[in-house]
Amino acid sequence: MSGKYALIIGNTEYADPGLAQLTAPGKDVEDFVQVLKDREICAFDDVKILLNQPEHIVRRGIDVFFDQKKPDDLLVLYFSGHGVRDELGALYLAVKNTIRSRLRSTAVKSDYIREAMDQSRSKRQVLILDCCNSGAFAQGTKAATGVSIGTATAFEAGYGRVILTASDSTQYAWEGDKIIGEGKTDNSLFTHYLVEGLEGEADLDSDGRITVDELYDYAYEQVKLATPNQTPCKWSYKQSGEIVLRQISWQRGDKHLKLDGEVAETATPTPDIAKVDTQWKAEQERIAHEKIKPRWVAVIWITFGWATAAEISEGFTNLIGGRWWALELAIGGVIGGLATAIILRVERVLSGWKSMLWVTLGWAIGWAMIGELPVSSLATSVAIGAAIGGFVTAITLRIESVFSDWKSMFWMTLGWTIAWTVTFIGVIALNFGAIGWATSAAIGGFVMIWQIRRAKI
Repeated sequence: MSGKYALIIGNTEYADPGLAQLTAPGKDVEDFVQVLKDREICAFDDVKILLNQPEHIVRRGIDVFFDQKKPDDLLVLYFSGHGVRDELGALYLAVKNTIRSRLRSTAVKSDYIREAMDQSRSKRQVLILDCCNSGAFAQGTKAATGVSIGTATAFEAGYGRVILTASDSTQYAWEGDKIIGEGKTDNSLFTHYLVEGLEGEADLDSDGRITVDELYDYAYEQVKLATPNQTPCKWSYKQSGEIVLRQISWQRGDKHLKLDGEVAETATPTPDIAKVDTQWKAEQERIAHEKIKPRWVAVIWITFGWATAAEISEGFTNLIGGRWWALELAIGGVIGGLATAIILRVERVLSGWKSMLWVTLGWAIGWAMIGELPVSSLATSVAIGAAIGGFVTAITLRIESVFSDWKSMFWMTLGWTIAWTVTFIGVIALNFGAIGWATSAAIGGFVMIWQIRRAKI
């Protein structure tokens, strides 16, 4: 049984004084949520809201939204706020804590959204961007109106994907803190006509359905009539069949509903704004306190991965006679680090291959250092190598917004360091083989999973 799901993101407040405070996105979110959730209109099964949230919560919300969906599920991701790009032309969505000089760490890059869409099983995805691009240029670059911000290339690929935007250039969807067409609506124009279209106006052929294409055509015509300064755009990628957003149960253009052969006057229901506001707050509170909960069984798989790494490393040592010890240990670090990264990805702690690469590389470097460090004590070398691997893993988890404070990073790094050092001393008679590696990984892995489960995002 397929479902209809939406994630609605809006931002009106910005920490960067160079990004104008906006009013329209708040109303945009409110009205779009209302029309999607209304059982008599779009009847979406689940609509999640993120309003004025920082980057790490928005990124986590996007990741969760696209994960574990079925191929036939309809997914709608909507964003209203500032869209900016860096000096290389990369597109970012600005959120509450976005700083224009620190876009990589404080804004949501289009690549992150595209990868989440690519990895989702859903083949019916709709991305709607109602972005104001007044802050689209870094300092030192010319703000030339009409230059493409690259939406088509930023979100291309995928299967069954449709992208709708308020514009694809540096045309303003708002002017400063005021919207184009002010006096007609409190929304941005694009969202206003999307909502109006879903309420029934977009069913121009009166067939009882509103598709994505019909909705866009209606919004495009209405926006162009309202102002020549804004041109909505649409892109489709490998779309198979129509994506229906609403199945209308009444005849468009008629204020009366026929019941048993008689004509009865109907009234448009008034949205319960207070109820929507309460739902916003509850949803934001839930997502703000949502924690990653990797299963404890992950410790067993990490332990098995490092035991395998030890066997392969020792096998390589026997093959070449122990002449290149640093290389032998590095191979073990690669295998153990990769196993750890894979388990963290399976448990949805890591979001992509880049993070997995850094975890793997961190352990490879750490273990290679054991054979290269000019220290007299082998236990000291092991401690330093484990500290390097653990610290790089902790930094990666910080970048992934799993850790938000240095204490969690410190305890995880210390856990790996002590685990390897103490276990090494305890099993030195066993030549620190597979038993030692597995024991160390079990302790270090336990501390890591424990810190992730208790981390405050």
